[in-house]
Amino acid sequence: MADNALTKVARIASNAAQGAMYKDAKGNIQIIKPAGDSNYMDFTNFLTSTNGTGGNTGGTTDPNHPAAGADYYAGSLADGEITERYLLYQRDESVAEQTESQTVTLLRDVGTRFNMAGDGATFLIHVQKTAMNAGAKGDVTDIQLNYDPNNVAKDGYFTTTSLYPIYIKASDLATKKTLAIPINGIGENLSGKNVKAPQLNVTFNGNGTMTFESVTGYDNDGSSAGATGANYDVVVDVIATFSVQPAVAQLPASINFFTGNASGDIALSGASNFFENTMDGIEITLDDYIYFYNPYLLSPVYRIKSSNFILSNIFKISKEKLIDEININIILKPFLESTSKTTIPYEQNNGNSGSVIWGKATDNNYNFKGITKSNIIIGKSSLNSDFEVTFNDTTSPKPTSIFKWNVLKISPYKN
Repeated sequence: MADNALTKVARIASNAAQGAMYKDAKGNIQIIKPAGDSNYMDFTNFLTSTNGTGGNTGGTTDPNHPAAGADYYAGSLADGEITERYLLYQRDESVAEQTESQTVTLLRDVGTRFNMAGDGATFLIHVQKTAMNAGAKGDVTDIQLNYDPNNVAKDGYFTTTSLYPIYIKASDLATKKTLAIPINGIGENLSGKNVKAPQLNVTFNGNGTMTFESVTGYDNDGSSAGATGANYDVVVDVIATFSVQPAVAQLPASINFFTGNASGDIALSGASNFFENTMDGIEITLDDYIYFYNPYLLSPVYRIKSSNFILSNIFKISKEKLIDEININIILKPFLESTSKTTIPYEQNNGNSGSVIWGKATDNNYNFKGITKSNIIIGKSSLNSDFEVTFNDTTSPKPTSIFKWNVLKISPYKN
């Protein structure tokens, strides 16, 4: 039977789109329905809601997080919107800090136009402060950054309104031009009359290398006879790739990624590949003792309280540093020179046939040379605890003893 005109119109209307769906910057589904007599769909808030990307890659400048030179708002690290951070460069902390121009070879192939490294490059930096007194240079100290869009000074930090960590788009790096990132903000709030923000200049050279340098900033009294205040330079600590994704649910501190007693490679159950779901980072609990093993015995031979080496056996790695292949150095107590005699009490295993019975050692005086490795190496939802100790003596523990410092627990934390 032939349809009348009204039936045809009804059929067409039933199959017509009644609205539009899209995913906003937080990964939530939003619906736009026809509005008003015109039946038009209102997309006026679409770009704002999606961060202006039209998708989940690339990011853009957020009105609440204005760009600073080439540094732009790529997304929220805290919410898990930054992912796929692979290490490209890490400063050698055993070498004196360098603020003048230097060219480094990147650890991964990023393509000639930075087109094989996700959405761009992210930088971790700190500020090197040089005290100035009547024009004369004084002490040089390191200051960590405090990112605060409200520009409120924080004691012991260099407060900046420039986005931090620094994010630079792959398309900007591909130009192979020098990109400027000013470290704007109140800094240490020295209240000087003569102020200039320090600046980081970055150039991707297209051949697997990157060049960066600091442009000195200052905060001083402006005296023509010789300024008093401070100079500030930018030191690059880490460069990594990054990509942008929708926000992910953050796991509470009550969750344990690992519990047990292990060293070396440790898999973390529940942690996402690039630690996007770890709130503000991870908290690691080390054993109260470090253990020495004879290569030919299964049981430990000696143990020493870890408090002899560190201030606390619980420490945190902030989320910004949870980069694939980054090497995190655990801060140890300072020790005497290797030629000095150092007394550290230790216990001896007096058990037999594999049993463990701890008792006082017969001799606790020996030349302690130091811990040569005290590192955590980050992997994909995993880490590697890499510790090594050496002695310079023929008394126990022997220099050939195998040293283990075990991890007991790993969990996320919130500041």
